[in-house]
Amino acid sequence: LGAKGITLLFTEGDPDSFSVRTCLVAGLTHFFILCVAFGMSVSAGIFIPLLFIGACLGRAVACTCNNVFGIDVINLDPRTYAIIGAAATLGGVVRVLISLTVIITSTTSLSYFMTPVMVATLAAQNVGNWVSGRPGIYDIILQLRGVPFLEEECPVGARHANIRARNVMSPGVVTIGTQMNVKELVNTLRRHHYSDFPVVDKGGGGDGALLGIISRLDLLALLSQKKIFFSNEEEDGGGEGDRRFDRSSSLEEMTLSYSELDRARSKRPLPTGNEIGSDLTADDEKMYLHLAPYMQMAPITLQAHGSAERAYEIFRSLGLRSMLVVDKRSRPIGVIKRHELACLEEIGVHKHKVEKRKRESIVYRNISEFKSQFE
Repeated sequence: LGAKGITLLFTEGDPDSFSVRTCLVAGLTHFFILCVAFGMSVSAGIFIPLLFIGACLGRAVACTCNNVFGIDVINLDPRTYAIIGAAATLGGVVRVLISLTVIITSTTSLSYFMTPVMVATLAAQNVGNWVSGRPGIYDIILQLRGVPFLEEECPVGARHANIRARNVMSPGVVTIGTQMNVKELVNTLRRHHYSDFPVVDKGGGGDGALLGIISRLDLLALLSQKKIFFSNEEEDGGGEGDRRFDRSSSLEEMTLSYSELDRARSKRPLPTGNEIGSDLTADDEKMYLHLAPYMQMAPITLQAHGSAERAYEIFRSLGLRSMLVVDKRSRPIGVIKRHELACLEEIGVHKHKVEKRKRESIVYRNISEFKSQFE
């Protein structure tokens, strides 16, 4: 009904095709239904209904002016007002300008309507901002669902404030070594539900420097491949038949190929909670895993003293899910996610200006006192 109705409202040139009452009743009815159905857990959109409502109201305005002033005097084309009304209604709700203008002019094949459609959409956007004081409907939905959407530009308050990566990161990173005991790895996966784990140098004399990162999916896949388990001779003192890393079995023989790892990752469903490692025996839990061949080397990191604005730009340009923060010795000390960067928008825009003026005044007074000693 919506698509066919929009087509008729856009193409019927006869002013008597739809009366003012018909357009108002249809537009207000769809508006009421849209308000009720949009917030429900049903498959209902907002794009086509808003276009239909705007087309009805725009055509009603044109027909009303023709009836009041007379067709011989004013003679407004109801099709034009239907198109402009549809664009303005949708633009006032979703608050988009360029893309909506392109969509309207492309679907109607009226390229010369680009200027009036853009003017109407811009006016509707400004009126919507002035009336509600809130962003568009899609931005509000993201806020209600807690989705950390990052704008194109870093918030002004975060740019001027001296905020470092260590100020916005989440401390307490869970790290693993290149060689992990199977039982310890299972316990780590059960306790922590992170999607990625940093791999650090925990060997003899290691300072915990970051070596790479490995995903939770790969760790679960490796735990299902018992053939790559090996025993640690120094800790277990294993018997003759035990598999020892780099002794009776070479590194190549105990490393999965990419195709084997991909097949192991594709197994569904993946274990969760206490299901992780439930198929392992007591002997399996005493074995070890070599994780170095499967980790992603040189992940994207940021120094702790790096600016939060730089972290924002990296997230925005590369589309990252998370980024590790390291100290001067390349040891991971925290992680930054989109939720932390989204909190930068809460920093006051005017507060930093006041503090900056205070600092400048103090500096100026100190400089003046310093100069007066030599005059």
